[in-house]
Amino acid sequence: MRALAVFIASLLLIACPGNRRREDESKTALPKTSTTTTNPQTVPERGGKTMIPITPPARELPSQRINAAARQLIQVQLIEDEIRIPDTLPAGHQTFHEANAGKMNHNFAIEGNGIATKLPSDLLRGDTADIAVDLTPGMYVVYCPVDKHRGRGMERRVTVR
Repeated sequence: MRALAVFIASLLLIACPGNRRREDESKTALPKTSTTTTNPQTVPERGGKTMIPITPPARELPSQRINAAARQLIQVQLIEDEIRIPDTLPAGHQTFHEANAGKMNHNFAIEGNGIATKLPSDLLRGDTADIAVDLTPGMYVVYCPVDKHRGRGMERRVTVR
C-alpha cells in the first residue's frame, strides 16, 4: 500500500507542470504594464467618491456673436508710391491685413483719433502681416513710414463710420 502511495505521488510530481524547472521568466517575459482603473471624473481630495459634473458645451447666443464686419480683414496692398485700401471703414475692432505687392520694403502706419501705431518691422517683397486696431468714427491717415515713401504718394486718408 505504501508503495502504491509513493508511486502515485511520483506520478503527480512528474505530471504537474508547475513543479518542472523552468528558465527565468523575467529574462524572456514581456514587460508588465499597469492600467489606471480610477474614474478620471472623481475628485482625488475627497477619496475618489465625489464626481466632477460634466458641463455640456455652451450654446452660442446671438448677443455673444461677433458681427461679420468685426471678423473680416481689411485688405491693404502696399505698392511703390501707392497704398490700396478702402476709402471708408467700419468702426470697431478691425484687423488690417497688409501685403507688400511692391519691389521695395514697406511698412504700414495708421494715425488719428488718439491712435498712432505701425507694424513692428518692415515687410519684404511678398510678405504679409496683420495689425489690429480699435477704430472710432472719424478721419485717419494711413501711410508707409519707410524712407521717404510717404512723401512720394504712399499716404491715404480714410473715413471710419
